[in-house]
Order: sequence, then structure tokens, then C-alpha cells
Amino acid sequence: MKKFLMILMAAGAMLFAGMSSANAQGPGGGFNFDPEEMVKMRVDQMKESLKLNDSQVKKLTDLFKKQNEEMAKMFEGGGMPDMEKMQENMKKQDEEIKKILTADQYKAYSEEQKRMREQFGGGGFGGF
Repeated sequence: MKKFLMILMAAGAMLFAGMSSANAQGPGGGFNFDPEEMVKMRVDQMKESLKLNDSQVKKLTDLFKKQNEEMAKMFEGGGMPDMEKMQENMKKQDEEIKKILTADQYKAYSEEQKRMREQFGGGGFGGF
């Protein structure tokens, strides 16, 4: 399970790093990985599911933008980033989220994160 979580974190980090380009839209109308839009989508989803107030929305938006920048830096120069450093960053982000949310909101957020990990835990990417 620990190996899977490492792979999941690496994949997430690669996604964030890929989003750091201004526009990853390919020919023929491919995907647009605008980091600003991705942050907005994530915060909007949390706003709805956790009933966030305007102050929480701003703080989370700023936090996720900062996290995207840090993830992009980890991938500068190619290759895989230090997994320990990635885990450290994820832990710091979770601690910041906990400070922003109320106890009830954080509980609901944590349960959703756990559910997502379990959902993706059944065989990994592509059945590996």
C-alpha cells in the first residue's frame, strides 16, 4: 500500500508539474491544463461539498497555487523528484488545510480523501 501511495503521489505531482505550463492544449482540441483553472475547479468542488466561506475559499486558492508552484519546481530539470520531499510537502499542505477548515469540514475532507485513496487502491494504475 505504501508503494502505491508513493506512485499515486508521483502521478499527482507529475500532473501538477504538467499544469505549470501556460497551456497544454494539443492540436485538435486536446486538454487544457491551465493551473489557475485547475485550482479554481478544486476549490469550487470543495466550496460546494464543504460549504466554505469566502475567506476559506481565498486561503485554499492561495495554498493550492503555492503548492502547484512548489510541485513544478520539484520537476525542473527532468527526472523524478525526491519522494521524501514530496511527502513532506503533502503533509505540510494537509496541515495548512486543517488550519483553514473547521473541525467538521476537515473531518468531511479527510473522509473524502480516504474514500478516493481506497477507490484508487484496487489495483493501481492500469491494473498494476
